[in-house]
Amino acid sequence: MTRSDADGITKTERRQRALMIRYVLLFMVALVGMIGAAFWLLQSYSTEQPQASLACATKLYSAYDPKNLEQCMAVCMACSNGVKTTCSTSCMLKGAR
Repeated sequence: MTRSDADGITKTERRQRALMIRYVLLFMVALVGMIGAAFWLLQSYSTEQPQASLACATKLYSAYDPKNLEQCMAVCMACSNGVKTTCSTSCMLKGAR
């Protein structure tokens, strides 16, 4: 009589348990990843600017419109020390046209 027979657990049952544990762990990892991605997306869609940046923007434009691509890029380059490429990408992601 082998030890597995004495414990009442066969190799097949052990494999099934190990497989179930793997699936549960994969599910948990996927769930945490999806929650993290959702949090990141919510943060990236935030259109609020820090007060210092907003103050700098109002110095450049009295009626600053972050949806105006030219104004957004000028504020990004002047207030955030950005370069044309990164500011263009940033403004486009924020919805400026």
